[in-house]
Amino acid sequence: MNQKILWCGCALLLSSVLSPGRAGEPALAVANIEQIFKEHQQLKQIIAQLNEQTARQSAERKRMVDDLDQRKDELRQLNLEALKSTLTETERARRREQAEAKLHDFRVIEARILRADEANRRQLDTRLQEVRQQYFAEVQAQIRAYAAEHHLALVIDSSPLAAQSGVGGVLHADAQLDITAAIIARVNQPPPAAARTNAPGAPPP
Repeated sequence: MNQKILWCGCALLLSSVLSPGRAGEPALAVANIEQIFKEHQQLKQIIAQLNEQTARQSAERKRMVDDLDQRKDELRQLNLEALKSTLTETERARRREQAEAKLHDFRVIEARILRADEANRRQLDTRLQEVRQQYFAEVQAQIRAYAAEHHLALVIDSSPLAAQSGVGGVLHADAQLDITAAIIARVNQPPPAAARTNAPGAPPP
């Protein structure tokens, strides 16, 4: 799976209008959302799992398509033999019956491939949507927390995708205002002990 699908879906404009900045402190900061998502360790693991799942599905689809191609060749050969004048009418009729059975199997497998393709596509779309919502909300919460702690009134997405999509971005950003690295460090920090204990599936204390 092309990872860029997820990055493009996740790289949205973030802005947070919070408490006014103190005297001498900047009230504006920028964060490269695309970079944050690319360096988010948990998100990398999710992407790797999705890639593995997609690879397994692709391998299974190839196996089914190869089987379908083989049956197509067999069907073509049976149809040719059913037309041979050197065969008796009984033999030609037998070939036609075999061809009809082979055609039925061919259509069953073809329909199965189409259903699997549609099911896999819907499953992937649903999972990507869930991932986008989950990690976008998490990163947005971390940015808001950081902005509150540092008295930033506004945070703007400085990633190239934001500018290209026409939904935001900045033309120039002072490096001193860029909090991208700080947000990456925050999202990759292990959760507190209490949060790990209360997490679903965590072992009892």
